[in-house]
Order: sequence, then C-alpha cells, then structure tokens
Amino acid sequence: MKFIGFYTIVLLCSLNAINPSPIENAKVSKSPILKSLVIPGLGELSLGEKKRAKLFGGLEIALWLLVAESIQSKEKSRSNMISYAAIHAGASLKGKDHQFALDVANYLSVEDFNQEQQRMRLSGRVYSTDDYNWKWDSQDHQEQYWNYIRRRAKARKIGMFAIGGMIVNRIVSGINVSYFNKHKQSKTSIKFEPLDLNESVKASKLFLFINF
Repeated sequence: MKFIGFYTIVLLCSLNAINPSPIENAKVSKSPILKSLVIPGLGELSLGEKKRAKLFGGLEIALWLLVAESIQSKEKSRSNMISYAAIHAGASLKGKDHQFALDVANYLSVEDFNQEQQRMRLSGRVYSTDDYNWKWDSQDHQEQYWNYIRRRAKARKIGMFAIGGMIVNRIVSGINVSYFNKHKQSKTSIKFEPLDLNESVKASKLFLFINF
C-alpha cells in the first residue's frame, strides 16, 4: 500500500505539471472523447480544462486504489478463513469452492451437514470423502469464521462498486469533453469597420460572426 500511495502522488504531480497543448494544435486523429474514455481527465487536459482534468483524473486514481484495497482485503480474508478453519474445525479449504466454505460456516460438523441433506433428499450434496471433513470445536469459533466470510463478501461488493464507478467516470468525462469541445470550437466575434458613404456622411458597419 505504501507503493500505491507513492504512485498516486507521482501521478497527481505529473497531472499538475503537464501543460495542455492549445486546441488549435491538436491533431484531428486524437479525439479528446476517446482519450477520456481510456483515461478520464486526459480529454479535458487536451482541451485546456486543467481543473476538470484533475477532478476526473483524481477520481480515477481513487477508484483504482479502492479496487486494490478490495482485492487485498479479499485475499486477507480468504487466508484467514483457510487458517482459522484448519485450526478450529480441521477443515481443508484449499482447492475447494466457495460453497464448501459456506457449508463449513453453516454447520458444526460434516455429519450435521450430511444428515440435513439426506433429510431434504439431496443426496448429491452429501460429502463422502475424508478431504471434506470438518467439526468446529466451539460455536464462538464458528461465528468468528463467519465474520471472515462477511468481510470477504463486503470487500467483493466494494470492488464491484469501484469498477462500476470507473465506467460511470469514463462516460461522464466523455460527455463533459464533448460539451467543452463544441463550446471551444464555436466562436462569436464582433467587428466594427468604417463605411464611407461619401465625404459628408460617415457611418460604420457591424459584423457579427457566429460559428457552430
């Protein structure tokens, strides 16, 4: 996490130091909208909207940090689940699917689980091999194991939320760039020019140029 924090500072400093190139010099082939869809804030930067570039770019960095944190939290919770179940229930979670981890959390022992499945006539759910044995030494330890499962599920939801936020951030940045791109390309100018009707009468003509 220290590396991620350092990397974030470097990205923010780089974003602050970049001088946006004038729109007149921008190449047509490099669409600002496409830039924002790839990296939010980059399109704004190419249009000279530095403050908005920092806003979208900073949000993108924050969302990436949130994804990294959720992944780390999921891995830590999974590791705690494996070690805790092995110590207090004699269960081996390595190489098993998540359903087995939930079954271990819901039943005190594999015998209780198998009896429940047989009563419900779900013989296909019965664990028949020694590799799927478990028996909790106390309900308190079983509840603590449940807490690790909840933390892992919460971390997964946070990660999905962050990924969804990245998609929204790109869409909003693209719309924002599209608006400012049209705004910068439209120019309005007023021009006064003397108009000589004759030597005795002098007037002026007014030109109003509007480009869309």
